[in-house]
Amino acid sequence: MIILCCLFIALVGTACTHVSAPENIKSEIEDFTQAIKALSAEVLVTDASQISRVLINTTIELADKYNMASPALYHNMLVNSGFREKGLCCHWAEDLHAKLRELQISSLKLDWLVARHGSQLREHNTVVIYAADSNWSEGIVFDPWRKAGVPYWTKVTGDKYPW
Repeated sequence: MIILCCLFIALVGTACTHVSAPENIKSEIEDFTQAIKALSAEVLVTDASQISRVLINTTIELADKYNMASPALYHNMLVNSGFREKGLCCHWAEDLHAKLRELQISSLKLDWLVARHGSQLREHNTVVIYAADSNWSEGIVFDPWRKAGVPYWTKVTGDKYPW
């Protein structure tokens, strides 16, 4: 009976916590484009803009596809107990990285980052964007998992995760 009550609460709770798309997507894309462009004088505006549009729009699509619930750790619980199919950080990294690999860009590089690799409960996955004339540690982490499907980015150097 306790298990059924917990399942009922989880199901009801997920209906109330669905994440919606950012209100001003155009502004979000412009801000992210500027952050990417600022990585290096060698970064082409076309490359920065293309990556920004793809990542922001794909984040919105995936949040809907994953039926993201907030906060992210709550969504993880739903995935791990079978109430959601996808939406763990590794799913985000995999799907975003696959989309990024389709792009034809020359002034930027893209990688999949893993923090605390191998520690089952604390491992974290995401993607990083960095200038072709630098290395990933000077790049930008793009990690929409953290805000349960809302676009989020930060410099690798200022991030809380040990990449």
